[in-house]
Amino acid sequence: MKKEIKNTTILEKTVRPENGKILKRVQDDMGWFRYCFGALAPDKNFSLLTFHFSQKAAFTLAEVLITLGIIGVVAAMTMPSLIQKYQEKATVTALKKFYSAIQQAYQFAVAEYGTPDSWVFSNSDSEVFISYIAPHMKFTKICTTGEKCHPSDDLYERNGTKTNNAVFNPISKQRWAAQLADGMIIGTYAYSDNCALVRGTSKQLANICGEYMVDINGGKKPNQYGKDVFIFNLTKYGIIPMGSAEEAIYQISPSSFENACLPKSSTGWSCAGWVISNENLDYLHCDDLSWDGKHKCTD
Repeated sequence: MKKEIKNTTILEKTVRPENGKILKRVQDDMGWFRYCFGALAPDKNFSLLTFHFSQKAAFTLAEVLITLGIIGVVAAMTMPSLIQKYQEKATVTALKKFYSAIQQAYQFAVAEYGTPDSWVFSNSDSEVFISYIAPHMKFTKICTTGEKCHPSDDLYERNGTKTNNAVFNPISKQRWAAQLADGMIIGTYAYSDNCALVRGTSKQLANICGEYMVDINGGKKPNQYGKDVFIFNLTKYGIIPMGSAEEAIYQISPSSFENACLPKSSTGWSCAGWVISNENLDYLHCDDLSWDGKHKCTD
């Protein structure tokens, strides 16, 4: 009998000795609980008094700490890669969003003013590149000579060379700039008022008027070509991202992807075409990409 009621010592102390029937009923109930829960979970002990399950086997503190250490090491190894992939995906999304917006604004401007070769501009003043698309781009600020649209005084080429940020902080009327409502910053550059600059064999690239530049994350770092700063060709027949496949065919073009984006020693001016077409920034991670070959490092 002692073996049957050894777990009821506390009850025996709290129940009056003369009330033997109550004590016997409690002992029977405990036996019933042990039977039921033993059938449901044979590897566990159940206590009616403390009303909880207790494991017969458990991890030691050392085992827990070792496991947490392994998890920490794995996280430290994988998290930077995951963050980098997320950031590059966000860059692709933002650049394609800008490209769509500038193309639509261009079409509106052409419908109102004609093709860019009929716009009133010169290689010393690109004001119309901003003013003609302004009604369709949600600008919050327009910057002319001596005004700052970008918080940084410097931009960086892909090779790390620091350059004066006249792109978004104009120092002459050849360049104008503007801030957009979504935080992006756009800049302009005029080449030829008859749109005669040639960078390729296609109709668009044989009639280039100037350029649009964009910093897709505003003043946030790295402010570097090929990472968050990109360039687009403004042509008589549309807007073409610099470094496109058509531009690469024109081998003498210094602005092809192979010359001005892929090499780590390059300026990074001609990466927009690759990012928009292939939806990656893999040129930052491998140097054997090409328009007629590998389009990502894992190919």
